Amino acid sequence: MLKWKKAAGILLAAIMAGSLAGCGESTANVMTIDGVQIKAGMYIYYSYASYVEMTQSLAEDDEELDTSDDDAVKAFTMDGVSTEEWIQNRTLKYCQEYAAVQNKCEELELELDKDEETEITETVDTFWESYGETYEDNGMSSESVQMVLENSYLQDKLFLYYYDVDGEEGVMDDEMREYYIENNARVRYIQFDLTDGNGDELDDDGKTEMLEMVEGYLSELEDAQGDEEALSLGMDTIQSEYDAYVTSISEEAAAATVTSETDEDGNEIAATTTTTITTTETTTTTVTTTAEETETGDATSVAGDESEETTTVAEEDTDTETTETVATDEDGETVTTTTTDPYAEETIISRVTTDENTDEDDVTYSPSEAAYDYIFGDEIEIDVPGIVEDEDAYYLIVRFDIEERMTEDDLWTKDNIWTAVSSKYLDTFEDILEDWCAEQTVEKNDRAIKRYDAFEIELDM
Repeated sequence: MLKWKKAAGILLAAIMAGSLAGCGESTANVMTIDGVQIKAGMYIYYSYASYVEMTQSLAEDDEELDTSDDDAVKAFTMDGVSTEEWIQNRTLKYCQEYAAVQNKCEELELELDKDEETEITETVDTFWESYGETYEDNGMSSESVQMVLENSYLQDKLFLYYYDVDGEEGVMDDEMREYYIENNARVRYIQFDLTDGNGDELDDDGKTEMLEMVEGYLSELEDAQGDEEALSLGMDTIQSEYDAYVTSISEEAAAATVTSETDEDGNEIAATTTTTITTTETTTTTVTTTAEETETGDATSVAGDESEETTTVAEEDTDTETTETVATDEDGETVTTTTTDPYAEETIISRVTTDENTDEDDVTYSPSEAAYDYIFGDEIEIDVPGIVEDEDAYYLIVRFDIEERMTEDDLWTKDNIWTAVSSKYLDTFEDILEDWCAEQTVEKNDRAIKRYDAFEIELDM
C-alpha cells in the first residue's frame, strides 16, 4: 500500500506494543454517514489511533510529558482546542473518510482483488491469533478491524484510479518521469569523519590534515570529470584507500593504549590487545525490479521462465553486489548468469518537501544538511566532483546523470512511478477527499461517542 494512510498502521503498532486494555462492546453503531454505518469497533479503532497520534505529537514537543497521565495530557491543547475535542474531531474525520471512500468506490465499481483480500485476511488472522483477546476486550471485533484495513486498501485504489499513470486525471508517464528526475539526485559520495582512531573529535590541525587529504583526492578525480565510468572507478579506489586509513589509525590508537605487565618475578609479560576497527561505508540504494511487482528488498530477475531462481550474493573481498540468475534453457540444461550491479555504491537521494507547518527539527537530510544543500544546489554540475565541509565530516561528492538510469529494469519501476505519483498528487487527492467529506450528512449517536471516549481506555504506554 501507499504510505499515507495513518490510522490503520497506528493502532496495529499500538496493539503489538501491548498498550490497550479493556473497554467497550462491538455491537452498537456510533454514527451513520451518508448511509454508511460506523460500528462501535471501528469507531474505537479510529478513536485510539487518534489518541496515539495526538500523544506522539505532544511527546515530541515536550519530552518530559508522561503520556500515561490523563490529567497531564488533558491540560494541553492541540490546534487551538482541548485534547479531548481534538481526538473526537480527528476520529470523526477518519470515519468520514471511511464513508467517503466506501461510497465513491461503490459508485466507480472499484473493488479489491482476490490477492488483496487474501493479504488483508491473513494480516487480521495473524494479529488476532496473538492479540485478538486484547482487541475484543477493547470492543473491536475482527470484522471491524478487517473493514478498516479493507477501506485503507480501497483508499489507495481510489487514489490510483484518479492519479496513476493513464488514470482518470490523465497523468502521463512522461510527466511523472520528468517529476522524478527533478526531485531525485543520483550521487556517489564518500564521508570522511572528523574523528581520530579512538572516535574522538579531531583538533584543528587534524581537521586541516584531513581536508588536505580530501583535496588531494579531489585533484585526482578532477582529471576524470565528465567521464562517469572513470569517476566511479576513481571513487572506488578512494573509498578503499580511506577504509584502509581508518583501519590503520584504529589499530595505532589501540596499540597506543597497550600497557606492559610483570609477573611475580618481575619479568615483563607481553600484553594482549583486542583491536576494534571502525570503517566508514557509503550508503547505497539498490533498486532491483522484475516484470512483475515485487516486495521491497527482494532481489529478483525475470527471464520469462517459471523455473528461474535468483539469489543475491556479495562478491568476495569487495562491496560490489552481484546477482546470480539460475534458469533452464530449451534443452533442459541449467544456465547460471552472474551480473555485477554497476550502481551498487550509488545513492538516490530524494528532494525534501516542507510547508509552513513543517518543524525543521523533524526533517532528516541525507547524508547531511550541508551535503544535501550542495547536491540540490544550483552550482553543482553533473560528473564534476566537489567537496562539502561539514561540522562532523567532509564529503567528496559526485552527482551523476539520473536520466541514464531511467529504465524499467532500473529506476523507473512500477513502485517508483507510484511513489512519484503519490508525492506529486497526494495533497490534491486529500483536498478532494476533504471536499467529499464536507458534503456528507452525519448522524451521530452522542451517547455511544461519549461511552467510547479514548481516555476511558486503560493504557500502559
